[in-house]
Amino acid sequence: MARLRHATKSAGCSHSSNDLPFLPLHVLFGYLMHSIAYHLAKKQDNFQLLRIIAALMVIYGHSFALAQDIGTKDIFLRFAWPMYSGDIAVAMFFVISGFMVSGSYIGRANLTEFMLARLLRIVPAMLVVLLVCTCVGVVFTTLDARAYFASSDTWRYLVQNLRFSSDMVWTLPGVFQGHRLQPVNGSLWTLPAEMRMYLLVAAMGVLGLLRGWRLGTLAVLLLIIAGILHPRLLPLHTDWLRLAAYFCVGILAQLHKERIEIRHDVMFVLVFLTYISYNTDSFIWLFGATVSYFCFWFAYRTPYIDLGKFGDPSYGIYLWGWPLQQAMISWFPSMTPTPNFLLGAAAAVMMGSLSWHAIERPALSLKGRIGRWLARLQARRGVTAAGVDKA
Repeated sequence: MARLRHATKSAGCSHSSNDLPFLPLHVLFGYLMHSIAYHLAKKQDNFQLLRIIAALMVIYGHSFALAQDIGTKDIFLRFAWPMYSGDIAVAMFFVISGFMVSGSYIGRANLTEFMLARLLRIVPAMLVVLLVCTCVGVVFTTLDARAYFASSDTWRYLVQNLRFSSDMVWTLPGVFQGHRLQPVNGSLWTLPAEMRMYLLVAAMGVLGLLRGWRLGTLAVLLLIIAGILHPRLLPLHTDWLRLAAYFCVGILAQLHKERIEIRHDVMFVLVFLTYISYNTDSFIWLFGATVSYFCFWFAYRTPYIDLGKFGDPSYGIYLWGWPLQQAMISWFPSMTPTPNFLLGAAAAVMMGSLSWHAIERPALSLKGRIGRWLARLQARRGVTAAGVDKA
């Protein structure tokens, strides 16, 4: 009882102005267990900071592939890890996305609102990046301007990539010729996978699989097993299976948020088990579990840093990193990985912030307006249908 009284006081059930607001009993016990549900109730997390770090990790990892090869390696490859920083970052992106996107559907329980929110979040910023790269590509192409804009491949880059297909177009005519890698934006490969994960959550929501943890867990586990044993049964490119697995882990965390504890000792044990399992068959599984758990540990158990007032530049940083790094290599062909990373990261942060304030936030503000318009349209259709029935 003494522990309960102490926890009650710490949870804000005293009248001190510095304490947290009063929490219901089920949330209080969530506090004792450090459950995800309790931390969600506090509405304070470091997910945004983690996404920014992950986006910068992607730029860091790409610098070794794009800039002049001087024999240096990504720090994870340097220590003989089987993946580089970009792989780890993308895994974290998909765990966080699975958790938040499934929570978004559960909170709305409306397919139209959910898909509208998802499209407004991912498409406008991507469209702008594709448009800018297509137009600015004329500066970096070996073709003359007329030939560049007259080429069907120039516009195919824009149109095909907006289809979110696995058959993406990576290059623009004559652009970045002579570079170690020619793709204009190699980071885009994850976005079609992300879009399919949105459709997965929508399908689960429509079928009622997100209403309770039992059915939802069963469905997700069956998908994971199918991906392991019979991957061709799933409508996913083989390169996306790993991303889908991490996304599914995020969904499971959402479904079991009242049961999953985020604790320092568990984080330590997972890191230790992953370390000693290196070069064994269990390493990749333990690594996946550790990265997934780390996302929530970092978000909920590290000191909270409020970045909300600055907006969320993480998506823009991810989108702009690669093309900015490529542009710098065009201007400074002898550039090595470290300056390419530092300058590319600084430029991507600026472009990511601009993208958030000028494109992403205004696009997201349209959700309510478009939603109301769709509701009125649906209501009119209902009235029209009723009139036809009466006639």
